[in-house]
Amino acid sequence: MKKRLGTVVKAAFVGLMMWYVSTLITFDDLLVTRDGQAVVEQQVIEIVGDWRRDPVRFLQAGAEVSAPASRALDDGRQVDVQPGFVTYLRNLDGLWFAMGAGCFLLTVMLAGSRWWWLLRVNGMNVTWLEAIRFTWIGVFFNTVFPGSTGGDVLKAVYIMKRCPGHRVEALVSVGVDRVLGLGSLALLGAICVLFALEQFAAIAAGIWGVILGVAALGVVAFSRRLRELVRLKWLLNRLPGKLRDGLQMVDRAIYFYRDQRAVIGVSLLLGILNHCISVLAVVCFGVAIGVGMPTFEYFVLVPVINIASALPIAPNGWGFGELLFGYLFSEHGAQYLTDVVDASAAMRTRGVALSLLYRSVLTAFSCLAGLLVLFEKDKVTKAELDAAGDIADDA
Repeated sequence: MKKRLGTVVKAAFVGLMMWYVSTLITFDDLLVTRDGQAVVEQQVIEIVGDWRRDPVRFLQAGAEVSAPASRALDDGRQVDVQPGFVTYLRNLDGLWFAMGAGCFLLTVMLAGSRWWWLLRVNGMNVTWLEAIRFTWIGVFFNTVFPGSTGGDVLKAVYIMKRCPGHRVEALVSVGVDRVLGLGSLALLGAICVLFALEQFAAIAAGIWGVILGVAALGVVAFSRRLRELVRLKWLLNRLPGKLRDGLQMVDRAIYFYRDQRAVIGVSLLLGILNHCISVLAVVCFGVAIGVGMPTFEYFVLVPVINIASALPIAPNGWGFGELLFGYLFSEHGAQYLTDVVDASAAMRTRGVALSLLYRSVLTAFSCLAGLLVLFEKDKVTKAELDAAGDIADDA
């Protein structure tokens, strides 16, 4: 009952967020007459073909018109053709879109490779192809199903079935992989933001806060002195039997990575590379629809959006991600639209269109992973998922 209620609440939240985002963007193509920056008149039109061509062709009052994207009238006023939300998506460039999709597939391969290495150093004899397959299945469940059973738990269950003697290590490997992924994402944004601190001061503070939090978590997990200072072993021994045994197993599994500095370091580097490619995917999608923002800004804004979207607020960040794309692109990208009357509104619409395109591609490729679930010989049962949940709860 609680799981169903949680699913309903999440779905309602996504619906509310998407409705709110829809109120912030422009759906119709417009012919805007302005005097300076003041809008004098707006007419709804329908752009025919690519809006980036100059002159632009559009339908006005049923007649086809060909006119410059921006032109001055004799009385000093300006007339601009402004595309709407649907027009951006309808006229995306196929080549750039394909390159973005290819980048996304590469990120799945790199993420699976990183996790595979973490499994191997723990003595789990899992092949690289198995790690890739289970990673993709995890992406499928994280993306497509909004329930409380996440893809991370499902990945761990598949490894438990594959390596029955490493139940706790399997769960811990997933957790360590997630923390390393978050840390490398924050590190990428933190490095990029150093080159534009004045422009992204507030974002820099948030990103470095995440890095300090991840670093503090690592210190607590791996520092022998700190563990002795807080008398961690003594505290664990005083807990009730089942809880004590579970936490001690998790503690040993986590502490195992203390002596795997090369693994941790290379995993962070692989994570940074993976997130660079992920940002490049968004850049390609942005070029495909004509967002009009420099590449550098993507490497600051997209990591921030992805960190925030990783919070368990909405499934796959739907709704919340669109709000962030719209707000941050409007705040930091409007300055690059010098020939648009309301650059902030135009960039907000483009940011939301980009977010929907990006998230739709993730969902589409994740659905392909559903075929792996369909043809998986040793499928995970509900009882096995519940048992994994009990292990996680005890830990």
